[in-house]
Amino acid sequence: MHNPLYRNKTRSIFIIGLLLVGLLYVEFFDPKDQNIINGITVFGTYLSLFGIIISYLQIKSVSSINLETKLVIEKSLQRMNQLALVADLSKATMMIREIQEQFEHANYRIALARMKDLKVILIQTKHSEICILKTGLISFNKELEELFTDIINLNDYISGTKKKQPNTSKINKNLEILSTTLTEIESKLKNIKHDS
Repeated sequence: MHNPLYRNKTRSIFIIGLLLVGLLYVEFFDPKDQNIINGITVFGTYLSLFGIIISYLQIKSVSSINLETKLVIEKSLQRMNQLALVADLSKATMMIREIQEQFEHANYRIALARMKDLKVILIQTKHSEICILKTGLISFNKELEELFTDIINLNDYISGTKKKQPNTSKINKNLEILSTTLTEIESKLKNIKHDS
């Protein structure tokens, strides 16, 4: 509304309208009815109508600006969520490497703690609307189920419920498959184009 072109256009329309109302006043009112009070009434009515039209146009302009602003904010939030998800996936991939390293040194308690942390990130990823919509990934339930099973078995071994040592090569294989899946999701998310 502060655009100089808009102001000039509005001013021109106002002056043309004022001239038309003046012309109509002179043409349609008898000379005996052309007095100050009738003139003020006619021109006041014109000014009121012009003010209402300008107010309507301003409200319409503000609502379109609000809609545009809302869309920009939604895109920004979506982009921020996407970046946060990419960061989480990258972190999860690093955690997998750390867990595998802990298994190499038979540090089962540390590996279990990190696997539980990994589980939290993966559950959030699974339920992320961005991840599902943008990558076409419906779920990676199989990899999650394997992780949950490995956590339970490792927990049972550490707590003494099970005496049999966990099959670390199977756990490492499951983790490697999971790492590949996460890397694919991360790559797809990084390559999504955003309209500016």
